[in-house]
Formats: sequence, C-alpha cells, structure tokens
Amino acid sequence: MAGGAAVVVTVLGVLAAVHSQQETIPEDPTTEFYVRLLRSLLANTTHTMQDALTRLQNNTAQEASVRSLQESLRDVKESVGSLERSIDNIRNSVDNGVDRTRVEIRTFRDRVSEELADLRHLLEDKTKGVNHQVAEMVAGDCQDLYDLGRNASGVYHLEKHGRDVLCEMESGDGGWLVVQRRARVAVQVNFDVGWDEYKKGFGDVETEFWIGNDFLHVLTNQKAYQLRIDFHDYEKGPYFASYSTFRVGNEGSDYPLYIGDFSGNTTDAFTYHHGRSFSTKDRDNDLYSIGNCAEEFTGGWWYDRCYDAHLNGLFPVVPDRQDAKFLTWWAHEGERRLPLVLDKVTMRIKPKPV
Repeated sequence: MAGGAAVVVTVLGVLAAVHSQQETIPEDPTTEFYVRLLRSLLANTTHTMQDALTRLQNNTAQEASVRSLQESLRDVKESVGSLERSIDNIRNSVDNGVDRTRVEIRTFRDRVSEELADLRHLLEDKTKGVNHQVAEMVAGDCQDLYDLGRNASGVYHLEKHGRDVLCEMESGDGGWLVVQRRARVAVQVNFDVGWDEYKKGFGDVETEFWIGNDFLHVLTNQKAYQLRIDFHDYEKGPYFASYSTFRVGNEGSDYPLYIGDFSGNTTDAFTYHHGRSFSTKDRDNDLYSIGNCAEEFTGGWWYDRCYDAHLNGLFPVVPDRQDAKFLTWWAHEGERRLPLVLDKVTMRIKPKPV
C-alpha cells in the first residue's frame, strides 16, 4: 500500500505542475515560442504522467498479485487447517478404532480362551472315557476291573480273553477272580469229566464251575497271583486257606501246580499237591502206581499218590466222612487226622501285592 500511495502522490504532483504551467501562458499565445514551449511542456507532462501511470499500473499489479497471494495464502492456511482438522479426526478415529479393536480382540481372546477351556475339558472327558474303555478292553482280571471302579460282585466279560468270569469285588479288598466253585444247587454239575472238559472249563459261573486249565495257565502267567480257598464243612463250619503264590503250567507239561506259603485257620492240605501234574480219568499223570486216582476218587485234580485235598470230587448230597470220593480237606484235630467233608468251596485268585 505504501508504494501505491507514492505513485498517486507523484501523479498529483505532475498534474499540479501542469496546471501551474498553464496559468503562466498568456491569454493570447500568438508567438511560436509560446506554442513550442506549451507543446514541450505538454509532452514532458504527458511523458511524466505516462511514467507515473506505468509505475502506478505496475505497483497496482503487484498489489493485486500480493492480494492474490495473500488470498491464496489464506486459502492454503485454511486448507492446511482443514487438513490438520481432518488428520486430527482421522487420528481420533484411528485411536477409537484401535481402542475398539483392542476391546474386540480382548473379547475375542477371552471367548476363544473359554471355548478352548471347554474344548479341553470335553477332550479330557472324552479321553478319560476312551482310556476307560481301552482299559476295560485290555483288563486281564477282576483286579483290573476293580481298579477301574467296578466294585460290585458279579459276572464280568474280559474282552482281552473273550471270557465271562465271576468277580468277587466286595470280599476283603476286592478284585478276586473265582476259578472254581462248588455249592448245593438244584442240579449239581458233574465234575467227573475228561481231559478236554477240564482243559476248556465247564459248568455255570452262577452256580458250579471249573474255569478251565488253559485259562488258568493264561491267567496265572500274565501276573504273579495269590490264591485263597474258602470252604465249609457240613458240620464244623467255615475254613479258609491262603497261598502266597498260585500258578498253573501249560498243557504240554500237563498243567503242573505251583503254590507258595500257606496261611489260614485250618491244616495246610494243599501244599501236598505242589508241583504235581493234572490228572483226569482219561489222562493219568498221578504218582499212584497201581491205579488212576481220578478214576478211583472221581474228578480231575493235581493228584500225587492221590490226595490230601480234593475239591473236584463228588458233592456230598448226603455227607459221609467215610466216603473218600466226596469233596475233602484233610485236617488235624489234635493228634487225630480228620477229613473235612465240604458242602461249599470257592477257589479265587488275585494279583499279589506289589
């Protein structure tokens, strides 16, 4: 604005000078001198005014440019301000979005964690169930089933052996597998059978039965077993005999019997048969040189020169201590040797304590 004012002052000065010169001309300019002087003065004045006008125009253009630049600068500043506000808005939006995203991620993570925990519990339950099923499938005896929580006595199926077995889970510390049973029932099972029947087993696990020599061999060679025999004399009541070891050999060696240390509330009559082979009426493996113990006393057993204990004999429907074919356990009463005649017998095994 200062440059423009100076130009204006200059132009006004020139105009004042021209006016002043005009007042000095006579009213009647007749001489050439005055004419040339006036023309010269006008020319000089015109030139001066033209220069002043040119400068004024230049300054005015500059001022217009300045104003235009100033306006452009204002526009730029406004644009910059708008851009900064947009950046702030974007930053705020990003911050808000990040916050929301963080919340969403945290929520998603928590939900995934919960679902993973539920899935883990489900898998654990399923795994336990599968492990339990697998354990039952490979259970080799009643103790294995007892360890799996089967604590009710009864008949169970051993998938591993493909056999039904009678388990006593409520006697003592449970896990007992019954291998032989004799009792008074409506129809007594015939134990006076041959080698093949004793090999495979016979009878009914719900009443009377022999589990089978092949199965006895398999069972008692998969683990170390103990034996407990519970029996009842028809007059004198209950007895028991326990042996720390019980094992039966294979058929190739005629199913020999191996038993360990005795404990019980009666005489040890079974140790007499330790190491003996199994005999039946059609397979004589006893040490009785003049006869076949199984034929004479009926029933297959681990005879020596016959027996001190015979748990596969005839069931004493009418008991008689003089009949050696009955179920018998020889005992001592004082100095007297007395045959206990039995009307109930259970032979059961379970793994030895580790």
